[in-house]
Amino acid sequence: MQIESIEVFPGRRPMKAVLTLPRGPSRTLDEGKRVALVKITDRDGHVGWGEAGPSRRWSAETLESCVSSIRSYLAPALLGHDLFDIAGLHEKMNRELASGLDPGQPIAKCALDVAVHDLIGKRLGISVQSWLGAKRADSVTLARLVSAATPDEAARITREACAEGYVGFKVKVGHHKALDAEIVRAVVEAADGGYVWADANQGCTLEEALRLSRSFERLGITLFEQPVPMSDVYAMKKLLSASGLTIALDEAAMGLPFVIELIRREAVEGLAIKVSKVGGLHYARQMCDLALNAGLALIGSGLMDAPLGFAASVHLFAAYGIALPVDLNGPQFIAEDYLAEPLPIVRQVARVPAGPGLGVVIDEAKVARFALELHLQGTACAA
Repeated sequence: MQIESIEVFPGRRPMKAVLTLPRGPSRTLDEGKRVALVKITDRDGHVGWGEAGPSRRWSAETLESCVSSIRSYLAPALLGHDLFDIAGLHEKMNRELASGLDPGQPIAKCALDVAVHDLIGKRLGISVQSWLGAKRADSVTLARLVSAATPDEAARITREACAEGYVGFKVKVGHHKALDAEIVRAVVEAADGGYVWADANQGCTLEEALRLSRSFERLGITLFEQPVPMSDVYAMKKLLSASGLTIALDEAAMGLPFVIELIRREAVEGLAIKVSKVGGLHYARQMCDLALNAGLALIGSGLMDAPLGFAASVHLFAAYGIALPVDLNGPQFIAEDYLAEPLPIVRQVARVPAGPGLGVVIDEAKVARFALELHLQGTACAA
């Protein structure tokens, strides 16, 4: 069955709070969470939905680049393509926007990949998880993202999160370096035995990462996510050899070629999997399979995903049985969504949505209500 049309709907979702990274705030409250929803319709009239939700201070993509990439290059290349040829779909996208160490505009490509997976599931009457061919779990436990300027603030956030049912806590470090160890200590003490790990988003030098890792080990921390720049393979390898922590890569784990090279160099022990950063579910499942076969730890993560990206990640992480709390923090930060029914989350456990495809229903009136006009050429593609 062939793709008949592809529509793109850029929009802005209101936010509850701002996330701060070592490079600064990921966005402002006025900016909001900016996403581009993609609607793919096949020649029988079946519909699938995906989304591109870039974070401009985390990666190189913006809402504008995602929308223009999809409308001007990717969508025209995919019209008439066989839905069930997902590998061929990615080959066509990669010819239009070349891949390198990452898949080349992966967040834009992810929107189309997820929409096709959603459409296939709906046509077959099965969930995306069933299409992935694994049912190791039917839910994932969510982690609370803690980004705080002081230990007292970190402790308060953690105590409030415990009362909300959280049992996992990912602590942002690298932007208040003199206080990082004490901030993590405050979270550990307030977490009531919950699982705690730190994420530096490449914000540390090797020396800083070594010093922090020693402090974290004394606190009983076992996982440190992307301490050093993604290009510094020497620092990754040195840190692994000097620390008892599992060093997991996030920004460095965007594309399979680079991850394979890091495995060859014995510079990686764990991978943080984000569906959006690798170009969609097609490559994310390959990354998960590679990690499991190489004996690497699998960590579930996201990019402050709105509901479509969130649901796609839950399907994948449950399929692969990721047991550690996963950093899918969209519900923590995004104030309003575009769904007809809420996501199935109870006491910070997200269940795989029931129903075919992604298992979520889009309210197109809500999509229209939060639409953004970007003044870019083209609004839709049709065969």
